[in-house]
Amino acid sequence: MPAPALRTARRVTALVGALAALVLVVSCGRPSSLDPIDNSAAYARFNAMSGQSRHDTLVREAKKEGSVIVYTTSDAVSDIVAPAFEKKYGITVSVYRATTETLRQRILQEADAGRPLNDVVETNDIEMAILNQKHLLGAYRPDVPGVDTRARLPFMTGAYFIATLPVHNSRLVKSADAPRQLSDLADPRWKGKIALEQNDDNWYLSVYRYFHQHGMSDADFTTMMKGIAANARPVSGHLTSHDLLKSGQYAVFVTDFLHYVTGQAPGAVDYKPAVGPVNLQVLGAVPMRGAEHPAAATLWSDFYLTDAQPLLNNVSGIPTNPSAIPGYRAPLAADDEVVEDWQTLLTSGPAWSAAYDNLLSGKGPVLPKGAS
Repeated sequence: MPAPALRTARRVTALVGALAALVLVVSCGRPSSLDPIDNSAAYARFNAMSGQSRHDTLVREAKKEGSVIVYTTSDAVSDIVAPAFEKKYGITVSVYRATTETLRQRILQEADAGRPLNDVVETNDIEMAILNQKHLLGAYRPDVPGVDTRARLPFMTGAYFIATLPVHNSRLVKSADAPRQLSDLADPRWKGKIALEQNDDNWYLSVYRYFHQHGMSDADFTTMMKGIAANARPVSGHLTSHDLLKSGQYAVFVTDFLHYVTGQAPGAVDYKPAVGPVNLQVLGAVPMRGAEHPAAATLWSDFYLTDAQPLLNNVSGIPTNPSAIPGYRAPLAADDEVVEDWQTLLTSGPAWSAAYDNLLSGKGPVLPKGAS
C-alpha cells in the first residue's frame, strides 16, 4: 500500500489534471460542467451546534461524504496534519500545496470556471480577506472557546500566528552584543551584517503602526528605518534566507520567522533577547462556500483548532489555542506582539509595498501619503 505522502501526491496530480482540463474547456468558450454550490444553509446548521452533538454530527456526515480536499500554503498540512486526520476519522484527505499567490490564483481560476474544487483553504489573513471579498468562503463559526481573540477575524478563525522578528546568528553575535531594540540595527556597526526580506511590506506596516502608536513621529521613524535599510542586504525567500543566516552569510536576519528557530535544535541561531515589535500574521483553515464536502470541511477546520494544535506548535507557528497543548509556554511576551493590519493591506497594500521597495532601494518616499 502506498505511503500517505505518496497517496496524497497522486491524488493531487489527478486533481490538478482535472482542473487543467476544466480551465481549457472554459477558455475555449464552452460552459463549465460544474454547477455552483452554496452551502450557506449547511454551515448555518453546523454553526448552530455545539459540544459533542456538533462533533458527532460532523463525523457522521463527513464519513458519508468520504473525503476532503485541502488547498494549503503549509508543508505541515500534508506531512503531519492530513495523516493525523485520516488516522482519526478514516476520511481521505487530498492536499494541494502552493505559495499564497499561486493558491489564490488557482482558486479564482476555478471559480471563474464554475466553482472551486477544494473544500478547505488554509492561508493567511490578507489572502483570506481577498477570497472573502469574492464571496468564496463559507461562514465558519468554531465551537472552540480557548482560541486567542486576536485570531478571530470577521472571515476566519486563525489556527496559528506566523511571527516575524529579528533573529541573529549565535556564533557571530554574542548575547551581550545582540540588539535589544529595533533602532539598534540602524547603528553603522551593523553595516553589511544584516538582511531584510524584500517582500515583507506587511511587517513594515506593523512596525510603523507600533511606533506611531507609541508616539514616534514619521520623521523619526523614517530616519530609523533608512538607517536599518542602509545597513541591510535585501534577500528573497524566508527559508533560504534563514539557512543563509545559519551558515553565517549575515549576522542578523531582521525579518525572520520565529518557527524556523523554535522548530529546530537550539544553537546556530537565536531570537533572544526578543526585539519588538513582532508582526503576527494570522493563518487558519476555512471551509469553502462551494465545498462539495461541507461536513468534512467543517470537521477539518475544527480539527485544525483542537487536535492539530500540538502538531502545528513550533512547526508552523504560534498556536492560537494553547489550551489544547499540555504544558504550553508562550515563546514571546505579549507586549512585543502586533497583529498585522490586514484591513490596510487589503485597501492600501500596493502603496505600502511601493514604500517598502523605496526603502530597500534607497529612494523616496518611504511612507505612503497620509500613512498616519
